[in-house]
Amino acid sequence: MDQKFIQRATLVTSFNFMSSDFTSLTYKKEIQSLFNTHFFPSFKLENTISTVDKAKLNTLISSLKEISSAKFENMHFYNLKGIGPGEVTMYFLLDNAKLGGGASAGVDLLVGSKGYEIKAVKVSRDGYASDFKLGGTVPLADIITDLYSLSTKLKLGGTRTEISGGIIDKMKAMSPKEYSLIEEKFKDISYNSYFKNHEIIFINNAKGSSLGRIEAVKNITKPEVMIERVTSGTVKPKVKL
Repeated sequence: MDQKFIQRATLVTSFNFMSSDFTSLTYKKEIQSLFNTHFFPSFKLENTISTVDKAKLNTLISSLKEISSAKFENMHFYNLKGIGPGEVTMYFLLDNAKLGGGASAGVDLLVGSKGYEIKAVKVSRDGYASDFKLGGTVPLADIITDLYSLSTKLKLGGTRTEISGGIIDKMKAMSPKEYSLIEEKFKDISYNSYFKNHEIIFINNAKGSSLGRIEAVKNITKPEVMIERVTSGTVKPKVKL
């Protein structure tokens, strides 16, 4: 018999999980064991940790990727309703962590009694995280209206639901005072309604060698917030890491 064929044919790529399985510690050891056995068989579960430590997490993430970059990508993007990229990885590596789940109005990750938001992001060379959304309860309608009105006034194009980063840059250059007032309003709203509430774990979401790397664990301050673009009827921010 061809053992390589048998190994390939019996390769496990997903499990029959429900999102709710990750919102408690009830099946923590079982879930860790399943990923360990079928995704990362040479990983030692005793190396998992109990606190959010950027350096230690990145060391563990690197070891998982060395075992199987394909399986790590599978876990990073694991398809569960209401659970975003990187969240299952955090659940696996943090012994006392559970996820908020899609129905949660609170945090994405609870480690012991401390809550964190998790944002899967792109990171620029100058250290800005972008391509993520704020929570759905952040009131951004007035910001979008103001941006669209200024874009229309300057004849730059865009729509009420889509204003590109290029148009944003042109507004900033052509009408800096008006644009600054809009962005300051966005800083106030986003900070008071979202950023000030919890520390955020920023996880690199770009496919390739950087995928899954923890880029920062921090509280975002108001001056670190900027507007990236408007897309799908919401404002995407970018923040300084």
